[in-house]
Amino acid sequence: MGALALACGSAPGQRAPGRPSGFSDEAVEKAITKAVAFLWRAQQADGSWRTPGDNKANFVHEHPMGCSALPAYALLESGVKVTDARMAKALLHLAKTPSAKTYSLGVRANVWLSAGRQEKKYLELLNRDVAAIVSSSSNGAYSYDCNGDGNSGATRKDNSASQYALLGAWAGARADLEIPPQYWQIVLRHWVACQNVDGGWGYLPGRPPHDSTTPTMTAAGVASLFVCYDNLMARDADMARCRPSKAAQPAQRAIAGGLNWFNTNFVASFKGQIRGLYYYLYGVERVGLASGQKYFAKADWYKIGAAVLTRRQRGDGSWVGGWGGPEISTAFALLFLVRGRNAVLFNKLRFEGDWNNRPRDLACVTRWLSANFESTVNWQIINTSVPVSEWHDAPILYISGAKAPKFTADDLAAMRTFVHQGGTILSVAECRGGGFTERMYDVYGKMFGAYKPTPCPLKHDLYTIHYRLRGTPRLTIVSNGVRPLAIHTTNDLSLSWQGRRYATRKYDFQAAANVFMYVTDKGTALRRRGTALWPAKPAQQPARTLALARITYEGNCDPEPLAYERFSRLMARHVKTGVKVLGPMPIAELAASGARLAVLTGTGTFSLSAEEIKAIKAFVAGGGTLFIDAAGGERLGSGKGFIKAAEAVLAAAFPEDKPRRLPVTSPVYLMPDREIKTVTWRRSTRVTMVGTTEPMLRAVVVEGRPAVILSRLDITAGLLGIPSAGIYGYHPGDVTDPGTAFRLMRNIILYAYRNK
Repeated sequence: MGALALACGSAPGQRAPGRPSGFSDEAVEKAITKAVAFLWRAQQADGSWRTPGDNKANFVHEHPMGCSALPAYALLESGVKVTDARMAKALLHLAKTPSAKTYSLGVRANVWLSAGRQEKKYLELLNRDVAAIVSSSSNGAYSYDCNGDGNSGATRKDNSASQYALLGAWAGARADLEIPPQYWQIVLRHWVACQNVDGGWGYLPGRPPHDSTTPTMTAAGVASLFVCYDNLMARDADMARCRPSKAAQPAQRAIAGGLNWFNTNFVASFKGQIRGLYYYLYGVERVGLASGQKYFAKADWYKIGAAVLTRRQRGDGSWVGGWGGPEISTAFALLFLVRGRNAVLFNKLRFEGDWNNRPRDLACVTRWLSANFESTVNWQIINTSVPVSEWHDAPILYISGAKAPKFTADDLAAMRTFVHQGGTILSVAECRGGGFTERMYDVYGKMFGAYKPTPCPLKHDLYTIHYRLRGTPRLTIVSNGVRPLAIHTTNDLSLSWQGRRYATRKYDFQAAANVFMYVTDKGTALRRRGTALWPAKPAQQPARTLALARITYEGNCDPEPLAYERFSRLMARHVKTGVKVLGPMPIAELAASGARLAVLTGTGTFSLSAEEIKAIKAFVAGGGTLFIDAAGGERLGSGKGFIKAAEAVLAAAFPEDKPRRLPVTSPVYLMPDREIKTVTWRRSTRVTMVGTTEPMLRAVVVEGRPAVILSRLDITAGLLGIPSAGIYGYHPGDVTDPGTAFRLMRNIILYAYRNK
């Protein structure tokens, strides 16, 4: 583990840079759309792509099928369906075009894999191409020709052709085709043997000194090593015992050397003229996804590459300047943007201790999840030295180990902030790590106070949301009454994942699926790489600022402490209005706060003293508005008790004015230019709201105005943007489209200040 661990992610103490100049997800979306349109326009009548503007002699002549396979592969990865008439024509052309060229077979194999996810008939074609690739080399290297006779590596071999042959074989492995273990061994030996002393690779392998290092071939070397490593080391016995693997050390050292080359040279590689820039970026994307690295040293590889591509794209949607003409360059660029942009599900936390006993656990489980669900998900490595805002690519923070982790106070603060900003922790004890579990329980106590680890009830959605786990593996949760803040297990899921024990330990993979489905509300709220749940702080303070007071009481009064901080940022962004969040404060301090809106939220039953009820009456009589919200929502008959307790408080404070349904004609819903006529529900809430699109707020009317507004359906968690499946309420939306929960709260605060 050691050498590989040293190269994974930014080292402790290194801080990631800010957002690279020129990157935006909106720009990436436009670039992808334009590139797809360009490739379709470039398609020939027979379904092929030809590149008459090729700038590399004989490339098209030598690899005609490959020049059609690459655009088809890029389009499939962009979401094009095999039933699209244009794609069907392309696939037919590829199927009937014979080829014994290494590049062509390697790329076409990935076409069949991508198409086979939609229609299994294409996997038969994949089997044919993979068989030719695997049988074409006896020494792990390849030349341009791939004749199936074991001689491809015997002629003029090069690392570029070799990586594409392996890319094709890897497509077969991902489709569970039987590939002899010795194949991965000879390929691994090839790449280890031809690595240069600086950690990189050159184009022409041979005896030392090797060909000089190039960025493109170094990307090829690292990505190829990861493929071999995954297919050879998954069942390594040393990793099952949580100790460094002797068998894996040669591959790990070589991978560490290659990643260190990227850590040192990635940014500098863009300062010169890269030969085959788009070919290189496709290699970078493969290295980034395989390694799980979010950064090379301090550089966010995806944001930098995407910024470069969006600047260089031509008006017709193409990229030019690479080998094979604009169709090939565009296909490579499109693959980088699309595959690199896929959602990140897990952040693996690097910390002081044995954080990486199973370096490939998340690589294997995300591959399984992607194959079994319709959404491709990735993983990455982060550490507490980078800002928490950089963690929000992923909704789940994954922490694993066998020994007690050594977290600092700053580490705990960062982890707490991530959770309070809407994230969830998944911790897994490896190798019966009692010390790890004991320490994590202590950590959760320090982070979350009164919320203690408790066994997950067998009826909880985590055991039933997709697969019925029947209590296996055992899960412990730390809940704030709204959602699980942390999920812990003493079952060694990591071992099953890395060992790819799909059959014998299928419930360990199913547990990962259930956590995925629960935290993301059945995949409906996955975020693309480069986007975040937590909005950036406004660059300028809006001219108008409104005050909002959060109030406390004896009970679970503050389950989501940062919900209104996020709301204030969204108000500045979308309404150009500042919101100053005061408190939490005792109810007795409301009168002196200066706020015209007070928020009382929570879960479970509670009661207020006579003095607190008196203070609420005085606040309302002075023109204030009180908003009461059941955090997480309450279904009728759920027995949670918050709404019943709130109604009792209101009955004591306003005995003559019971809460009644706020009509759709209420001025709260009809604020100028901000009318709310319909609402959107969370996925699970829609089941009980069939045919209902009107908001369901209730109000106590005092002196002709809705002075107290009450919501049984969650708004608090919606303001935080949490997609968790266990929440009953209004849709949370996202940063760019905040959703119904935000719009309702926006109107409530604007109504409270309607005369100011």
